[in-house]
This record gives sequence, C-alpha cells and structure tokens, in this order.
Amino acid sequence: MSVYVLKTQILSPEEEKSISFSGSNPARFFKIIPGLIKHIFKVTSSHFFEDRIKWDVGETSVQFYGMWRGEEGKDRRSRVWAQVKLQGVQNLDKEKIGEGVILLTGFVETSFPYLTILDKTLYKTYTYLYYNNQIRYYLEEARRRFQTLETELKREIGLIE
Repeated sequence: MSVYVLKTQILSPEEEKSISFSGSNPARFFKIIPGLIKHIFKVTSSHFFEDRIKWDVGETSVQFYGMWRGEEGKDRRSRVWAQVKLQGVQNLDKEKIGEGVILLTGFVETSFPYLTILDKTLYKTYTYLYYNNQIRYYLEEARRRFQTLETELKREIGLIE
C-alpha cells in the first residue's frame, strides 16, 4: 500500500530558528529542553524521542550535542513534529563558562494511504478543496507553541525577563 504524504514546514519561510547564547553552564539545557517540549507540545513519553546525545571531553573544555523530537497527533491523518537541537562548548573550570546554539524546527505531516491512482487523485482533490483549512489551523497552533518555546528558552538564557 502506498502513502500520499504532505509535509509543511511550521516556521516557513525559514527552515529553522536559532538562538545563540553564551554564559554559565550552557549544558544545563540538556535537562530543560525535554521538559519544555513535553509540556508545551503536550507530548507523552511514548511520543517523545531523544535522538542523539554526544559529549566530547577535552583537556580544558567539553563539547556537546543533543537532538530531541516530539510528536503530537492531531487527528487520524495529521501530526505535528517538533525538533530541538542543542550544540555548544563549555569550560571544565569552576565557572563552567561556555556558549551554545539552540535550533528549533518542525513540520505538520499529513498522510493518506491509497491503493490505486484514483484514490490518490481523490485524496489530492479532497486535501486541496477541504482539508487545507484544517492543516492551516494546525500550522497556526504549532507556530504559537514554537513562539512559546522560544520565549521560555530565551527566558532561561536570560535574554528576556
């Protein structure tokens, strides 16, 4: 069985949003980011994925990388994916001064399984004429949630109060 899939970027026209920062203990975001994704996007543990965690400890500093994804099902056909990446470096001295970059990205994925080309044509027509408004609603809701996530991260960094 084939699947007709529509993927729409949430943060378009940009593909991802970045937040660059420097300060004390940037690796603390390894504890903060998963909780924010789960809370803001209302993601359960079974729909939350910790894709990569990497550490490279040197003589004077540690480099780190982390990537998390969350999936929120909207209806039978659509789901919202939120992805956050963290990358940075931190000194090993007592102050733990460092810098990092947080990248936010996401998309709405809509899928229709079909058996024949006629089914696929009907789904394309249905999506264009009727379901497109529902997808736009999901996009606007996801954009608001990404804005909330960005605001919370900036508050934690200390860029806003």
